[in-house]
Formats: sequence, C-alpha cells, structure tokens
Amino acid sequence: MTSPSPNHGERRGTNAPDLIVIHYTGMPDTAGARARLCDPAAEVSAHWLIDTDGTTEALVPQDRRAWHAGAGSWQGREDVNSHSIGIELANPGDRPFPEPQMAALETLLREIMARWSIAPHRIIGHSDMAPGRKSDPGPRFDWGRLARQGLAIFPRAIRPEAPFDTLLDRIGYPAADAATRLAAFRLRFCPWHDGPQNDLDHRLAAGVLAALPPSKDQTMKIYKILRADEWAALQAEGETNGAPVDIADGYIHFSAADQLRGTLDKHFAGVEGLHLLTCDANSMAADLRWEPSRGGALFPHLYRKLRLSDVTAHRPIVLTPQGHDLKEL
Repeated sequence: MTSPSPNHGERRGTNAPDLIVIHYTGMPDTAGARARLCDPAAEVSAHWLIDTDGTTEALVPQDRRAWHAGAGSWQGREDVNSHSIGIELANPGDRPFPEPQMAALETLLREIMARWSIAPHRIIGHSDMAPGRKSDPGPRFDWGRLARQGLAIFPRAIRPEAPFDTLLDRIGYPAADAATRLAAFRLRFCPWHDGPQNDLDHRLAAGVLAALPPSKDQTMKIYKILRADEWAALQAEGETNGAPVDIADGYIHFSAADQLRGTLDKHFAGVEGLHLLTCDANSMAADLRWEPSRGGALFPHLYRKLRLSDVTAHRPIVLTPQGHDLKEL
C-alpha cells in the first residue's frame, strides 16, 4: 500500500494493535481534514478517514504507528498510538453522524476487529483515553448502535460493588480530577447527564465494568455445544475437530454466555441429547479469535482441535417443553 500520509512510524513494544480509537476530525470539511492528516508539518495522522457519504480511505498502513491519539492513556498504557488503530470520522463536532458514514464505520470495524482479533470492549473514543483534553467523537455519536451489533459495549445499570472512582480506574480511565473523569465517562456512556455525580452514573459504571472480560489471571468462560456422539468421541479420543459445521469452516465455533441462547435457538432447536462444555478463553487465547458471525457480533472461534483438557466443566442440556434448560452456566 502506498500511504497518503507520511506521518507514521514503527510500533513500539508490539506488532499487533489491540485497541481501536474513534475520532471526529473537528474540521469544516473532509478535504481540509485529509490535507491536515497528510501534512508532514502537522505531525498528525490516522489509519482511516471516513467521509460523510461513507467513502473510506486508508491513510496509514495498519501495521504502522499512526499519530492520532496523543497524550493520554488507557488501562494504564500510555503509548496508545503503538497499540491502536485510529479512525477519523469527518465531522466538525457539532452535528450527528450520517447513516452512510455510520454504516461504513461498522463495515470497517468488523474488518479491523477480525484481522487483529480485537474485542468489542477494546473500541474506545478519543475522549476516553484523554479526559478533559479531547471530546471526540462526542455526545452525538451513537455508541448504542455499535453495541447492538457487537462492535462496542454499552452498559446496563446494575448495583455497584465499589466506589465510582474505583470503577473508573478498573474500566481503564486515566488519572485526572474527579470532575474531568466524570465528564469523560458521561460523554461516552450517558451524555444526557449533568450536575454532580449521581446514583445512575454509579450504576452505569458498574455495568460497564461487568461488560468487560476478566483480567488475564481470571477465568473467561466460553461455551461449546456438542451432540451426544460428538461428546462421546471427544471423551474417547481426547480431542476433536468439532461438529460438521466446524470442520467445514476450518475452526471450532464457541459462544459467550450472552450468545448461547441464540446459538441454541438457531442451530439446535428441538434437538435432544446435547451437552454443554465450558472452557476458559484465556487458556486458549493463542489459538482463539473473536470474529464476526451472527448479526455481525463477534464470536470466539478456535483455530485448532478442541482438547478434552480444555474443558473445565460439562453438563447435559435438558430439553423441556419450553425449550433448552440453561438456568445454570
């Protein structure tokens, strides 16, 4: 690829980005934004620029370090540029994002997330990593739309188990004064809020944290459904290439907990003798990719044989007149 922007360099400490940062250009038109992102004197750039009509242009190769994030940090990592892909949306910052632009962003996110195995919780706004300094993509950006397609996270309010500031620390927000961090959190998750921090802010922050996967020293459960003969073969042989659909696709399909009911309804409706296998995603991380599947949501796919030693728990799935019993996971 010939890079239109010269403003990039080698990634530092990694060759594989694991974060996507969404920006708005904050400029009157796309041509001016493109010129600035490609101007050596400006010393700014991004990997991608999406126009209001959905035209998507690559400005920096994805394996290079674009200069889009600047000062700030996320989850304790300060050099965000080295670990991220930057996407600029042409928008002055004072208007909604048009449908063609959002549709193009969704397509691009799926491609990037699949290529680099980036999970939805690793999609953030510029304002998340630079509270007080940056406000993009701003209160008019539709994070809920992305979340409904598995391209970001959006919280439900739940009972908090820790102070608000502690929750923000755990989510990944960098250190700043309380008002600045509250404003950054609200800009992303509840831009309609104002005034002092309140109970709904607190419960939404707890919901955000609950939507994040466990840390690497914890278990992240994913699930595999096997028919009786497939489960018997795994027990007898110690490993399996999975069901016929797994063999045909070249990887073994898994589901996260919130995807399991949909998997049962779509692929196993009325089937008896099913077995539910629980595995730890972190223990298989080297061979596991999160890729778009049903409805564009990211599902875990295992690119090797499933081993009996991968299974941390197992139980039969009971078929009742109301459907499959999934009361316990």
